[in-house]
Amino acid sequence: MKPTQRQTSLASFFFALGHKRRLMICELLLQHGATGLSFGLLQKKTHLCASTLCHHLAHMDKGGILRRRIKANETWISINYDLLNATQKGFSKSCEGNVAIIT
Repeated sequence: MKPTQRQTSLASFFFALGHKRRLMICELLLQHGATGLSFGLLQKKTHLCASTLCHHLAHMDKGGILRRRIKANETWISINYDLLNATQKGFSKSCEGNVAIIT
């Protein structure tokens, strides 16, 4: 049996957040809403060197989590809220009736 497209997308999404630094980056970007942060500000706030930040952002890009836009001569990065909401709904729906509650 092959994974469905939904399962493949979910796996990419969760892999993209499957590292403590990427979770840190995601939470920081969520705090800044749709505006996001410039690459420079993100680097300053995370205290990551440029190459390490690029590495983690590349994984997040593959998972579709980020949106990037050019503003003047800076790259601004924010969360892809459409994907985040769709993933939450899709994952919740696939768990309905299949989650056991242990007390």
